Amino acid sequence: MLGVLDGARYEELSPPTFEYEEVFRRAGGAEVAEKLVRLVDLDGRVLALRYDFTSSIARMAATTFAEAPRPLRLCYAGPVYRQEPERGGRAREMLQVGAELLGEAELAGDVEIVRLTIALVRSAGITDFQLNVGHVGVLAGGLGALDESQRADVRRWIDRKDRGSLERALEGAPTEARALLELPFAIGRRDALERIARTAPGAARPGLASLQALDDALTPAEREHLVYDLGEVRGLDYYTGIHFELFAAGAGRAVGAGGRYDELMGRFGRPTAAVGVSIDLDALAEIGPPGTA
Repeated sequence: MLGVLDGARYEELSPPTFEYEEVFRRAGGAEVAEKLVRLVDLDGRVLALRYDFTSSIARMAATTFAEAPRPLRLCYAGPVYRQEPERGGRAREMLQVGAELLGEAELAGDVEIVRLTIALVRSAGITDFQLNVGHVGVLAGGLGALDESQRADVRRWIDRKDRGSLERALEGAPTEARALLELPFAIGRRDALERIARTAPGAARPGLASLQALDDALTPAEREHLVYDLGEVRGLDYYTGIHFELFAAGAGRAVGAGGRYDELMGRFGRPTAAVGVSIDLDALAEIGPPGTA
């Protein structure tokens, strides 16, 4: 995979294993803070083992590489550490490989990262895989029309694809929010995007147009690995455009994730367009040698 990244002109970066806790808090908020593995140094400062690479790379890009020409193409490989429930069945140390594209326009950057993700998975000998792709802008208008307490319930029912509970939660909701009764259940290829676009409210159309433009830019062979899922709500507070999860036959969980996170760099003092992908090599290893999936 590092060979593929090198061929795509991504330079490997090795962020420190320890960061100040604040770096990860600033990047990921309370949800990330709950899973940090913390330590205290001799000066009483709170440190954390690397929760992810993206936060550290964002910090370095905004400081060490602040004056470097854009776009920046950076990649990494190494372990990340997360607190998990003792009986949760998830490892506390995971091996990741990934890439961050900083300072590239939205469509061009999105297409590059999706293509790169496909190339990385193929390089591991995996042929049966798919990217479930969504766009935060599709649901943003409807969710934004709800008050905060109602929004949490609605997101939960969307995540569970529970249409009945969702309909009850949206009783009496504004017209714009009522679009959430249909949008989250649009799943499929290009034709699914075109069908939902005919009846989608105006607030959802820019997001749908972005997904259609992405589809237009890909080759038929690349499109075979994409499924558009407009009901994916995980990561909506982090991503700002397209977002995706990577699934491979034979793996019991998602083997990767990525998307556009334009607001993150601004949290470190240097606003920059950003999109990236991270692949869980331990999850891929569950599949076994090429040809056994």
